[in-house]
Amino acid sequence: MKNKIALLTVVLGIVIVVLGGSMVVNAAHQCNETVIIGDVNLDGLIDALDVTILGRYVNHGQPFTSLLQFVAADVDYDNSVTIQDYNMLKDYVLRNISSFPAGQFYTVYYGDLDGDQLVTSNDKQIVTNAVLNIVNLTLRQLAAADVDGDQIITALDVSYINSHSKDKIDHFPVCPQN
Repeated sequence: MKNKIALLTVVLGIVIVVLGGSMVVNAAHQCNETVIIGDVNLDGLIDALDVTILGRYVNHGQPFTSLLQFVAADVDYDNSVTIQDYNMLKDYVLRNISSFPAGQFYTVYYGDLDGDQLVTSNDKQIVTNAVLNIVNLTLRQLAAADVDGDQIITALDVSYINSHSKDKIDHFPVCPQN
């Protein structure tokens, strides 16, 4: 019995040594924001004001002030904000429908563009390709890529994501520091 415990202790020790470094890198993502789908003004409620703001965007081009608003406004989850989203949101507020194809909530994990809830070199590559106009990001990826909070995706966002993926920084400017 003592031999089995000793062997188990050695094996566990090796596993901890081998995986120890990756356990820190793969720790749970700490910088995120949950958006209520349909809550276009981001006030925590889905109401007529959201319909009005979305209508102004769709019909008159009045810009949103946050990339998170695009995530909230894309209620049909087709990666664009159109009159269909406006009509669906209006139907929701009028209680003609009870849910959205995009779901009820979406959590934006800042810096995570590939959806694994980690910030890695793969995320840096995706945002780099977007800045170079090689790929187009989804609305949800755009929100996640804006780690400096200036509502545009630039080389500065790439730099922050790269630094975070290499553990040179532990939070983004858009995130409160713990």
